[in-house]
Amino acid sequence: MTKFTIKDIMKKNQILVILTLIATFVSCTKKTTNRIVEDKLNFLLEQKNYFQLQDELFKNLDELSDDRILYYNVFINKAFGQWEKSNQEIEILLDKHQQALNDTLTVKLLDVQASNYLFLYEYKKATKIYNDILTTYKKVLDSADLENYKNTKNLFGTFSDVNQQKMHKAKDVTLKSYRNKFNHLMIPVKVDTFNEDFIFDTGANLSTISESQAKKMKLKLFEQIVDIGSSTQKDVRSKLALADSLYVGDILFENVLFIVMPDSQLTFPQINYAIKGIIGFPVINQLGEVHLHKDGKIFIPGVASKKTEQNMFFEGLNPVVRFFSKSDTLLFTFDTGAKNTELSFKYYKDHKLDVEKKGIMQTNQRGGAGGKVEVKEYMLSNFPIQIGQHKTSLDKIPVTLEEYDFNKYFDGNLGQDVFLKFNTLIINFKNMNIDFK
Repeated sequence: MTKFTIKDIMKKNQILVILTLIATFVSCTKKTTNRIVEDKLNFLLEQKNYFQLQDELFKNLDELSDDRILYYNVFINKAFGQWEKSNQEIEILLDKHQQALNDTLTVKLLDVQASNYLFLYEYKKATKIYNDILTTYKKVLDSADLENYKNTKNLFGTFSDVNQQKMHKAKDVTLKSYRNKFNHLMIPVKVDTFNEDFIFDTGANLSTISESQAKKMKLKLFEQIVDIGSSTQKDVRSKLALADSLYVGDILFENVLFIVMPDSQLTFPQINYAIKGIIGFPVINQLGEVHLHKDGKIFIPGVASKKTEQNMFFEGLNPVVRFFSKSDTLLFTFDTGAKNTELSFKYYKDHKLDVEKKGIMQTNQRGGAGGKVEVKEYMLSNFPIQIGQHKTSLDKIPVTLEEYDFNKYFDGNLGQDVFLKFNTLIINFKNMNIDFK
C-alpha cells in the first residue's frame, strides 16, 4: 500500500497548477517525445487512471514535446474539474499545434471540449461541437460512436437555447431529508406550488422525473425522444423536460434539465414502490460540498472547505473515488443511490484466480430505472477498504461477471453499505475529495 507524507500530499496538490502553467506558457524550445513514455501515458489515459497519469506526466515533462504535454493535461484538468482550463488548452492545441493532430485525435479533443461545456451548463456550445464532429469528422467514427454522438446532440441540442443552470445559495443550508424504507436518500423538491420528495443520487448522470410527475409539476416538456442507458444495460426511450426554477430545500436552482421516463420504468409493483423523481449529478455537483449524515440529514455549507488531498475525479458525469484494499489501489465509481457496493468485471479479470478460489457463485437481481435482470456473480467475504485515513470492511461484496459501460475501466461501484459505516460522508466537488466522520 502506498503511504503519503504531508509533504507528498502538498506536492500532489501543486501538480495541476504547475502543469497548467506549463500548458499556458509553452516553451519556445522544440522537444521530441520519448515513445516509450508516450505509450505508457497513452495506456494510462485509455484506462482512465488519471491519478497515475498525472504523476507520470509530471515525472516525464522533459521526455515530451509541448503538444503532448498539453494533450495529456487536457484530460487531467477535465478529470479534476478544471473544465475552463481544459478548454483553454484545447484551444491552444487546435490553434498552435494542429499539425501534430490527426482527425482521430482532433475528435477526442473536441469530445472533451463539448463535455467540458456540459459541465459548465453551456448547452449551445456543446451542441455546436457535437454537430461539427458529426459533419466534419464522420469518416473516423464507427457506427456506435456515430449513434452515440447523434443521441447526445439530440439530447442537449433540445436545450441549446436554455440559459446556464444557476444556483442561489448564500449561507449554510440543512435539508429536511430522510431515508425511506428502501434506504433511498429523499430530499424535498419544490416547483412552483408543487412539493415532492425526490431521490438524491450522485450516480444519476442527469436528473430524472416520471412523466406523470413532470406534468403535475407543469415542467416544460419537449417531444424530442432520446435513448438513455440504464443499470440493466437496456436503453430506455425517454423524453426531456425543463424546470425554469426549482427549490431543493431552501436552495433555488434555475434552468434544471430532466430526463422524463415513462411511469412504468420507475414503478416496481412487486414491492409497491414508485419513484417520482431523482435529483442527479448536475444539480448535486453545483452544491460544491455536501455532508450526508447517517440519520438522513444533509448539510450544505455556504462555502466549500479546502482539502489537502484529492481522492476523486470525474469520468464523464460519474464521480470516481480512489481507495485501498490491502496492497491494491482501486478506483470505484461513486453512487449514493446504490444500496450495495460491488466489484466489477474488471476486478474479476484482474483477480480471477483469487475470486474463484475464495468466492461463492450465486444468482442475483440487478436493476434500477429501467427494470431488473438476473445476473451471475461471485460473493466475497470480509473485504477491507481504506479511504483516506478511514478503514472499514464489508462482510459481503459481490463480484459481477457482466461488463457495464459506466464502470468498465474501474474496479467497482461504491454504495451505501460503505457510507453507512460512518456517521457522516463529506463530498467536496470543489477540491475533488470525499471524507468521513
